[in-house]
Amino acid sequence: MTAPEPRPTALVIDRFEAQAGRTPDNLAVVSDHAEYDYGELNARANRLARLLVSRGIGPEDIVAVARERSAGLLVALYAVLKAGAAYLPVDPRYPAGRIRTLLDDAQPACVLTDESLGDVLHPYAATSGVELLCPDSPATRAALAQLPAGNLTDADRKGPLRPENAAYVIYTSGSTGRPKGVVVAHHALSGYLRWAHKAYPGLGGGAILHSSVSFDLTVTTLFGPLTAGGTLYLGDLGHLDPGLWRAGRPAPTFLKVTPSHLPLLESLPQGALETGELVVGGEQLWGESLRRFRLRHPQVSVVNEYGPTESTVGCVVHRVAPGEGPVTGAVPIGMPCGDTRAHVLDERLRPVAAGAPGELYIAGGQLARGYLGRPGLTAERFVADPYGPAGERMYRTGDLVRQTSGGPLEFLGRTDDQLKIRSHRIEPGEVESCLVGGPGVGQACVVAADGPGGPRLVAYVAPDPDTATLDVHHLRAYVEDRLPRYMCPTDIVVLDQLPLTVNGKVDRGALPPPVSVAGPGAGASGASSEAAAPATEPERVLAGICRELLELDAVSVTDNFFTVGGDSLLAIRLVARARRAGYRLTPTDVYRSESIRALAALAEGPTASVRADH
Repeated sequence: MTAPEPRPTALVIDRFEAQAGRTPDNLAVVSDHAEYDYGELNARANRLARLLVSRGIGPEDIVAVARERSAGLLVALYAVLKAGAAYLPVDPRYPAGRIRTLLDDAQPACVLTDESLGDVLHPYAATSGVELLCPDSPATRAALAQLPAGNLTDADRKGPLRPENAAYVIYTSGSTGRPKGVVVAHHALSGYLRWAHKAYPGLGGGAILHSSVSFDLTVTTLFGPLTAGGTLYLGDLGHLDPGLWRAGRPAPTFLKVTPSHLPLLESLPQGALETGELVVGGEQLWGESLRRFRLRHPQVSVVNEYGPTESTVGCVVHRVAPGEGPVTGAVPIGMPCGDTRAHVLDERLRPVAAGAPGELYIAGGQLARGYLGRPGLTAERFVADPYGPAGERMYRTGDLVRQTSGGPLEFLGRTDDQLKIRSHRIEPGEVESCLVGGPGVGQACVVAADGPGGPRLVAYVAPDPDTATLDVHHLRAYVEDRLPRYMCPTDIVVLDQLPLTVNGKVDRGALPPPVSVAGPGAGASGASSEAAAPATEPERVLAGICRELLELDAVSVTDNFFTVGGDSLLAIRLVARARRAGYRLTPTDVYRSESIRALAALAEGPTASVRADH
């Protein structure tokens, strides 16, 4: 569709080090607890990289990074790349079972983590023999202080760092019941950033990192600003502190979100995103959802960026420029960008006519290397490109699109059962596999259904014939110990048996509507059948907010927000509403509270006003 640009040669660390050399005193990273200029960030990353190299870590090794969102997280990620290894982001909020699954599969050479997270990772380290390295521990800090702060060269590394070496591994849901690690090379990451620097000039101002780095949507924000001379602010969309960009510091001019985040942008403080770019990705974007943002931020370009993890963050874009007329309906995903070619093909890999639906295949230099340790799956999804140079591959996205007469591509849906919940790719097979392994489950089927905050995950289960009863609460606990929060079903509906088609497959169309949320003591309305009434004013306020957000008739203060229908996006909205009511909380408070009552206790505690999500 378009002629690709020349492939880049400079690696991400080369670009960052060059920027640090030009502007060592400029502010690089700012959080509630720390701020580093370019010189200090580069020096800290260099010292940690040298420590990793001293442990024998280098190109083609994997280093897991399980750190809270902080300035230290940036140090760790850049240090891994400087050492020549690939970083594996691990969200420390994942359940222990999920963390172990990822680490068992990736077999990292080392795990960089925080001292405060030792309880989560020590059991794994004790049985696997993998070293836990805590850069914030006194012993490690002392060791780092003795190391040179200069940039590393290939002579310092275990081996030469090449563009084809792995830069990072990010896991996505797997259809076989096993998550799959996507391996992205340095040249692919550099190629994407090379294009992004031209397409998103706002990266050179201020940018906000607000999401888990286990989600590849954050890659643009992790590396784009700091290779373009910008400043990176760490915060949460629900309650950004404008003090982060006080006088003399650049206000945010770049923000990347999912469509589900758009309602939260109404609370952006003054000065944020008055110019620059709002990049939206992760799921289908509708013009109507942009209306309020564009009215409040008329000088900002809105970019719909499409890209599976396998194509390195973003590969097809559509820009809505300032002053452009109102957008209605589904926003096109646009045209290929950077070093990307797009093919719209039929089932025999023949190009379809303009306006006809076909499956989208992506080719070019931004393709991932494949799936870690999965050559069969890699060969299945990364196939020979019959329309490119000899030896070139193309990635089969599984997305159904059509090319409009004007050229941009429009997204039409999926060719398989893959779901998108809160912009996360979820393979039903992986969730179903976990459910069937649970106590008393004989059959399981997972679907998406409408919920108060958008699509939600619903599980239908039938008991094993040898099981007298199926305890939903035990099953939920089993799943939550093994899957990240976004993959845990909001509803678990128990049937005597699942309806089948004449071919013996689950008849999804015959499944009854989910009428209850299977939380503790859930009744037909989704609320607790024996609701515990609020006993304090904070409990009353928070219970009321939860009831409204979850569209329930009643909630109990003993309920856990997530087991009665909450999710990560609704948690941010809960925090924003609580703050408007005078109760200062963070999303981390919501995640770590076992009940609404426990959350209310934090809201009325003496340290509530100074808590931070880092």
